[in-house]
Amino acid sequence: MVEEPERLAVVHEVSCGGRGMAWRQWGSGPVLVLVHGNSGSWTHWVRNVLPLAQHFTVLVPDLPGHGDSELPEGEVSCANFADLLWQGVDRLTQQEGRVALAGFSLGSLLVESMAMQRPASVRQVVLLRGSFMRSSPKPPETLMRWRGIDDPAERARIHRHNLAVSMFGNPDLIDDTAVAVQARNVERCRLDVRPLLASRQMEAFTTLRCDVHGIAGELDVYGGGDVAAQGRALLEILPQASFDLVPGAGHWAAYEASSQVNAMMVNALMRNTGG
Repeated sequence: MVEEPERLAVVHEVSCGGRGMAWRQWGSGPVLVLVHGNSGSWTHWVRNVLPLAQHFTVLVPDLPGHGDSELPEGEVSCANFADLLWQGVDRLTQQEGRVALAGFSLGSLLVESMAMQRPASVRQVVLLRGSFMRSSPKPPETLMRWRGIDDPAERARIHRHNLAVSMFGNPDLIDDTAVAVQARNVERCRLDVRPLLASRQMEAFTTLRCDVHGIAGELDVYGGGDVAAQGRALLEILPQASFDLVPGAGHWAAYEASSQVNAMMVNALMRNTGG
């Protein structure tokens, strides 16, 4: 599952803000930038990059302090991280036309900030998360701590549990690959993301003027118990937006229901592929 996308990727080491950021690239066509979630890496999109690469040039960074990227210099904020992401996009695309941005969870907040910073450079934004209202959702209280657990089997059990309570709608769909991806991502994350989450720029969401598409799992725990209502809130705040609900899926719908999400993303992104 992870090996084939990794083998087919072109890996770039890009200096962003004076620190190295790892970017992976697949496919050809209009540029689509995918930004992963909290304590993740490009592998949050492991089931999406190759299907999307059939239509787009797919660029996926590891955020600073995550995956293969170095810790950032300077302020840890959505605005600063958005600037770092734009530096990478500029170096890899030579500013050829407008780009589409898709973000999962924390990544969705960052692509909002990117779009606010440079609206003329963005043709579309896709937001994959459970909450589209103005309040910030809280993580589930039943998450378990894995730090300090030396036994590999027990750590794997905890990672599987955390996936079940925070990322999946149907725990029976959690496979060994999902557990391995989760374990590697969270155990490699060196960044305290709390300042990043606290720096969310709400105006970046409410003032989006480009084409916007929201995708949310029906059972996303961050949806406040009514994800469909979250979708209606998105359309009220941004009248130009559209919304897809993924039946039975949780927060990480892009993995759990990848076939449906890939089709939704392609359908939304192909509406406007102009430069």
